[in-house]
Amino acid sequence: MVDPQKAKYQYYKIYLHIKSQIENGDFDLGQQLPVEAELQKHYAVSRDTIRKALRELELEGFITRRAAVGTFVRQKKSDYQLSSMTSFTEQMRSRGIEPSSQLERIELQTDVKSSVREQLLMKEGDRCYVISRVRKGNGTPMAYEKTYIPYSLCPNLQKYIDEEASLYEIYENVYHLKIGSGRIRLEAAMPNAKLQAVLGLTKESPVLYMKCLGCLTDNTPFYYVDCYYIGEKYFFSTNVFRAGTQKGPPVPEYGETRKNV
Repeated sequence: MVDPQKAKYQYYKIYLHIKSQIENGDFDLGQQLPVEAELQKHYAVSRDTIRKALRELELEGFITRRAAVGTFVRQKKSDYQLSSMTSFTEQMRSRGIEPSSQLERIELQTDVKSSVREQLLMKEGDRCYVISRVRKGNGTPMAYEKTYIPYSLCPNLQKYIDEEASLYEIYENVYHLKIGSGRIRLEAAMPNAKLQAVLGLTKESPVLYMKCLGCLTDNTPFYYVDCYYIGEKYFFSTNVFRAGTQKGPPVPEYGETRKNV
């Protein structure tokens, strides 16, 4: 609805025009808008007028602005459902988004941090793959993750990792692992310099920090992941049940001492 009190102002007319372009699909979700100087030239107005129009669009949730990066059409938030064990690739594809990864590095280490080693039931000196990736949807960054996988469960894993690879598909189709259950912990965090750089965030942009321990059907832990999701692109949901009405396989709480039985 057009605000009659604002309709006479030039900035509001520009706001309405850009808004209609977004709603009509002239701009794709996540697409970067022209810079302020280009918009100023196109509409033949002052920069202050353009900034007022963009501010209105931002307040209405049509765009998001990132300092020193640009202005983007705001993507619909992805619903990360916590009620089932699904991969990033599966989550994206289920929403009609094309998943991909920017592989930062894959390393075979023997000195992973003790908290991860304990969760994965690894002995000191055991080899572990550490895979760092920027996860993308339709070519734009969505999350940064670091995954730890015991070499004993997935030997020569590096042969199968590329920018299109889904680890879940590799677990099941290459190593024939039977994925069972997982435990997820979520908390809000502010991005450090590394995350700001790889995800194109400002230091004021919150991220959703997820820790996830995945277990096989026999309750053997087979991966651990630290993942940082761009806060404005995600919300997390799950179905909940009254105590005693539904049970799943036992997965230890974080911080518990695990015992191999």
